[in-house]
Amino acid sequence: MKRLWKLLGQLLMISLILNLMIELFSRKSLILLGRYLFGSPLVFGLNTLLILTPFLLVFFTRRKVFLTTVLTVVALGMGIANGVLLIFRTTPFTAADLRLLRYAASLLTTYLTWWQIVIGAIALTGAVIGCVLVWRKAPVDAHPVNLTESACVAAVGMMVIWGSLNLSMMSGLVAVRFGNIGQAYQDYGFAYCFANSAFNTGIEKPETYDREVVAELEEEEFVPEQSYSLDQYRTPNIIMVQLESFFDPTLWQGNPVEKDPIPFFRYLMREYPSGYLSVPSVGAGTANTEFECITGMNLDFFGPGEYPYKTVLQKTACESMAFNMKELGYRTHAIHNNEGTFYDRHKVFAQLGFDSFTPIEYMYDVKRNPTGWCKDSVLVGEIEKTLDSSLGQDFIYTISVQGHGKYPSFEYYCEQIHEMDSFVKKLTFMLNRRKEPTVLVLYGDHLPGFEWTAEEMKNRSLFQTEYVIWNNMGLPKENRDVEAYQLTSHVLDLLDIHEGTMVRFHQRHLEKGDTESEAYLDAMQILEYDMLYGDQEVYGGESPYRATKMEMGITPIIQRTTVRSENQIIVFGDHFNAYSKICVNGKAVDTPYYQEGRLIAPDVPYKEGEVITVQQIGRDKLPLGTARKMPGGVYDYRMPVRGSVGEQIGALLERSGFWL
Repeated sequence: MKRLWKLLGQLLMISLILNLMIELFSRKSLILLGRYLFGSPLVFGLNTLLILTPFLLVFFTRRKVFLTTVLTVVALGMGIANGVLLIFRTTPFTAADLRLLRYAASLLTTYLTWWQIVIGAIALTGAVIGCVLVWRKAPVDAHPVNLTESACVAAVGMMVIWGSLNLSMMSGLVAVRFGNIGQAYQDYGFAYCFANSAFNTGIEKPETYDREVVAELEEEEFVPEQSYSLDQYRTPNIIMVQLESFFDPTLWQGNPVEKDPIPFFRYLMREYPSGYLSVPSVGAGTANTEFECITGMNLDFFGPGEYPYKTVLQKTACESMAFNMKELGYRTHAIHNNEGTFYDRHKVFAQLGFDSFTPIEYMYDVKRNPTGWCKDSVLVGEIEKTLDSSLGQDFIYTISVQGHGKYPSFEYYCEQIHEMDSFVKKLTFMLNRRKEPTVLVLYGDHLPGFEWTAEEMKNRSLFQTEYVIWNNMGLPKENRDVEAYQLTSHVLDLLDIHEGTMVRFHQRHLEKGDTESEAYLDAMQILEYDMLYGDQEVYGGESPYRATKMEMGITPIIQRTTVRSENQIIVFGDHFNAYSKICVNGKAVDTPYYQEGRLIAPDVPYKEGEVITVQQIGRDKLPLGTARKMPGGVYDYRMPVRGSVGEQIGALLERSGFWL
């Protein structure tokens, strides 16, 4: 037994050293580490105990050295990952990032140089090899595991850890929910905040939640519900454009760029309704700003660092701006010039009520900036194409990507937002030429990921971007600062539209001017909990919202004629692009892009009974949709056709009766 207590002391010392190293990786300064250590010794101690928690498993194995080594490597790896992420963004490493791991590979070359990737791969390989060597070479404890004694020591350790954690939360030493997650990591330490983000998800049930409280909210907190008739000549198209990392550089007092990179956006702000927009993240977290704007829900009530796109919206339909507009007869569309699977938008947008979604896999003539992100100019044509796709009014939610990091310099960032400003100008001119009643809402999703502080900003905030509401309807120029979850309510209020639960709730409180009150926030949490996790009393006990059968893209991709030889496949059709891949029995084969009307897959051996389709597949290899098959059939020529690709195509077409 004495031996086990000694082991517990050794593990506690290892946890303390790991805590020091992890916090040093996070703060990147011995001075800042010292301030944290001596300024918050109890918080530091709590984090040491939390790091100790998984090490209690060591008592239940004879391979104590091996398990200790593995747990040490994992803890150090998480600390290093946090430190690396903080170089590129201000949001630290949270449990939610583990849900995004499959996207990480596609972004590595954007944020890291090749030699950095190689060094990382070598380090990871070395860590794995080291663990394997420890498994093979490290001594195995000569004493058999005494489950009773081990359980006793581990239980005492766990009781101390659990008691310290609960006492810290109840006393207010550490916060349970964070308004600013980046600051929380600095105040409460990595171990506590990461654990909080892992176990504290969703919306906590409010103490006052019940049917009567929800009924009272409906009666007192909502603007009166109205019925609307869609009028083609008065009800406008509503287009929202979320601009990636877009903000006014002149707000940064250290701005080294003299020329204004966003002159047109600045002109719009002078002439049309505008103001500051408070967003839930800085440096990253595009999907969470999206979530607040589309649903009207406040992310502060969710778990720290949580992405609802990756949690509750995976299986739950949620009332949104799209669903509300559908109630008024609008067609609803989403557009994003990036991969459709990022943040699972290809699934989540159906849960939010969109009729169609056009990601980059369904776009043409895409141009990229020096860091590889798609330029936003392509969105002008996509928005126009979407407007042309329906006869009535449209609600279009667009997410841009050109301003995405990493940035070689602040000057480079300004060059990108200058091009984005030109995109906004072209978009506005295009909409103005159409002569349709239109409201265009433009706003930045968050500040770019540079290392700066709130004190360096003229507006003293890292969580404010700006928005503007261009329109051709003569809306009054009202300058008003709003939260991201209030934006759509504010826009619809200007149009005298009061449709939707959260919309009517926010409109009432925007009208009363009490959006900073505790009563407003408490009522908001009750509504959000009821709609997503509770009994849905606000809907009479059952939500009326169901995921839509969302179409991918506006322009249908058509597979017409397939020509099959012994060693290659040629598919003729309409609207193919670089993401169109020939699939044999559902499995994609190498398909170099040839042209919009023809795909060629060389060196594909013939398989008896094979089914040939064309699918849109992005960089993560997940198919987003299958081309429609039109009359044309399959022409099977299994005799090898020799010669150049052009000669092979000509010969095959001649046999099949087709001519170029």
